[in-house]
Amino acid sequence: MPTINNPTVPANDFFGRLIEVGHTIVYPMRRGSKMWMQRASVTEIRQHDRTQPPLLVCLNPTGRRVTIQNLDNCVVVVPSSDN
Repeated sequence: MPTINNPTVPANDFFGRLIEVGHTIVYPMRRGSKMWMQRASVTEIRQHDRTQPPLLVCLNPTGRRVTIQNLDNCVVVVPSSDN
């Protein structure tokens, strides 16, 4: 958990891998009883203040902006080609 003495917390996925801008992730979606995994591209990693965990700002395949707060539910599937 972030504290005032340690303000920045890395964004990690379900497996503990580092999430960076440019990575492609999948996260669970649900509409009624239908459930599926949705793909998105990370455009920004945001931390509102030093006491909050980071959250992801992403674009899904339709171009819609999505904010993911629970990083324990997402998984990196394609790292950026910069590595």
